[in-house]
Amino acid sequence: MSALAMSGQMVGADPQVRRTGLWVFLAVVTMLFLLFSIAFVMRMAADDWRVLPAPPWQLWASTALLAASSLAWAAAARQATPHSALPVYAAMLLSLAFIGMQLWGWQAMAAMHYGLAANPANSFFYMITGLHGLHVLGGLVVAALVWRKRDGVAISLCARYWHYLLGLWLAMYSLLFLMTPERFDAICSSFK
Repeated sequence: MSALAMSGQMVGADPQVRRTGLWVFLAVVTMLFLLFSIAFVMRMAADDWRVLPAPPWQLWASTALLAASSLAWAAAARQATPHSALPVYAAMLLSLAFIGMQLWGWQAMAAMHYGLAANPANSFFYMITGLHGLHVLGGLVVAALVWRKRDGVAISLCARYWHYLLGLWLAMYSLLFLMTPERFDAICSSFK
């Protein structure tokens, strides 16, 4: 059974079961991104590694859009009534704008000659940001399904998911653009 079919069935399920399901899903996603983060740090030691440039403004703007979307989901969760459509629509529109801005950021990186195959760090950048974007898109599909039912618990769970996506994005953004081999060596040597 697909995740979309399960999300439709879960709308009427016990709220605690749905909360637990979300936490389990978030644990799996966390492990996935943690493994990619470990691979990123391990791959940094290779001689062909080039640190990513300063992020283009589009990636800063996408971060602001995702934060605004998270805030809109929080407002939607507080006002979870059949008449609280505006925060949900705003959150979904801001999330779509985040995806669009991410794609524009990819174009900006490619224009700076940081294409997919130019450097291992670039490959990690596109893989991690693309995977995060897929999680945003998947969240939008599920959010659209649960919004049709005007289910307050589901809207609250969507808000929690978007807060998680924001925290995950900030962690991955920091890893990609702030973690250099020198910084990593300094952190590791501080534990000796």
